Amino acid sequence: MTAVPGSEPHEASPGAPRYWGADEFMHHDFGDLGRRFELEDGCIVMTPAPSIRHQRIARRLINAIEACLQADGLDLDVEGPVNYRLNSDTVFAPDIAVFRRDTDSDLYVEPHEIEVLAEVTSTNSNRDRLTKMSRYARTKCEWYWIVDQNTLVIDVYQLDGDLYRQVAAIAPGTTATLPGPVPLTIDPGTLA
Repeated sequence: MTAVPGSEPHEASPGAPRYWGADEFMHHDFGDLGRRFELEDGCIVMTPAPSIRHQRIARRLINAIEACLQADGLDLDVEGPVNYRLNSDTVFAPDIAVFRRDTDSDLYVEPHEIEVLAEVTSTNSNRDRLTKMSRYARTKCEWYWIVDQNTLVIDVYQLDGDLYRQVAAIAPGTTATLPGPVPLTIDPGTLA
């Protein structure tokens, strides 16, 4: 068991839930299990590693965003996946995050540093379309993109009050500039 410096290690009874804080979660060594871990309301959520297609789409979109940021001289960075600390007991790992370069931590990004969050759907697209969309809206992230890995449609959402409103849906075969802080011009068909 790996303990966070300054904390006492403890064992939980088999089957008993264990509460995790964001700092403890981010300093814990989960090993190389070929899985992705997130923390939601103090509970660890483990998902299988993304598919090759999923990773290809995310990587190509990151590359396109990075080229756009450099070409436009924007003082933003793009990475994925990253630890996105929503609050003291929730850390999600969005596939792609566009954020300010002067982040407070090298370990995670926080809501005030985010410009765009993006997810590439996987087998459980409800998590991206419902759970994560709702949680990202609560952190006041203004822009959220969802790329459907099957259809390659990029759905662009903008925060409107406390909820996201879809402002664009870009289909493969169509070249368009995404609205928002990253003026990316792309044909989603180039992502597969």
